[in-house]
Amino acid sequence: MPDMDVGSQSQFKDEFAMETLAIPLPAHLPPDVCTEISKRACYCDTSILKSRYRQDSNCLEIDLQGSSASGDVAAKLEHLIGKMQIERLTVTPRVLRERTRDLQRFVPTAYEQLVARGDIWTSGSGVVGRGGAFMRLLGRLDTAIERLAVREYQAAPQSYNSLVPSDWLRRAGYFSSFPHSVTFAVHLREDFEAIERFGKRHGQGENPTFEDVSEIAPPEHCLSPAVCYHTYGALMGHRLSAGAVSAYTGHGRCFRYESKNLRGLDRLWEFSMREIVWLGDREAVLGARETAIDSAWRLVSLLDLSARLETACDPFFAGDFPSLRFFQLAHDLKYELQVDVAPGTSIACASFNYHERFFGTRFGITSAHGEAAHTGCAAFGLERLLYACYCQHGLERAQELVESAARRL
Repeated sequence: MPDMDVGSQSQFKDEFAMETLAIPLPAHLPPDVCTEISKRACYCDTSILKSRYRQDSNCLEIDLQGSSASGDVAAKLEHLIGKMQIERLTVTPRVLRERTRDLQRFVPTAYEQLVARGDIWTSGSGVVGRGGAFMRLLGRLDTAIERLAVREYQAAPQSYNSLVPSDWLRRAGYFSSFPHSVTFAVHLREDFEAIERFGKRHGQGENPTFEDVSEIAPPEHCLSPAVCYHTYGALMGHRLSAGAVSAYTGHGRCFRYESKNLRGLDRLWEFSMREIVWLGDREAVLGARETAIDSAWRLVSLLDLSARLETACDPFFAGDFPSLRFFQLAHDLKYELQVDVAPGTSIACASFNYHERFFGTRFGITSAHGEAAHTGCAAFGLERLLYACYCQHGLERAQELVESAARRL
């Protein structure tokens, strides 16, 4: 290796040095809000390696790569905290159902065992391959939930694309509420010279680079962040039949970019989701949601899981977070199934949502009486649910429980 001059050595050290910042959080913020702030912190600057909420010291702890811009990063974090700070809207999440088991029996190496067995392999940050028993059990869980949807609600099974029209996400307000999570599907603009220049720049196998954003055509599609948007888009302008709730169910690969929060099977960029969607009047949709919660809780029992059903809110980015969080929590619009993966640590494996007339209005879906339809959905994160089983039971016992539950559910 050639010698580096003093200036180069100094630059090398600055580039790979790590600094930790501690940013105090307002004392009145509930812990769940502080946790959400720590998740958004990774989006503030590319130099942030990791963020975490320290409840004992009530601060945001940030690991930075390099130290030259720590003042700028701190200012960005303070701005984020100010945007997400809650003043008078102090409603907190509630636990509605709870099931516990011996926390000492967790398997902390479940992910490593899956990798060693070849059931999981990593192909990038938040992107994994699936094989073996893991892939087979994902299919078993998905099929069981699909059959439940057909049996309980006469749901119409659907097959959806990974690509979703950008216009559908625009109508749904996704670009304003969740801009940090969007994954755009883009291609080069139809321009012979521009395409030719791009090809020549990469003639030796270089990583893709763009001269400027005009090389890329405006994105007509995104990678789908949830299955339900396909249902609403397909029913755009549709008038529902009179009578019982209309129901649909579909499976899809979903994509939510989560920056440095991406890790293991806890938080994937690309993951598998099974959804059940209901459309109709208010009471019918809410009744369907309650039935789905009962079925999911039976699944929790069959899988012998330590879990909780909690009121929750969606991961809105920053500006509207306080008001939207209050609205969802105060009106019980979102419930989450939190399943433990380690003592003191849980992940959301399913959600049960009521949207009032929001999507009915945005997509022009009306009831038989001509009013905007009420909608709701139940969404199951299949990798997370299966991973939680492995963490609580180990690989072999989890396999037995999933096979048994899929048969009995």
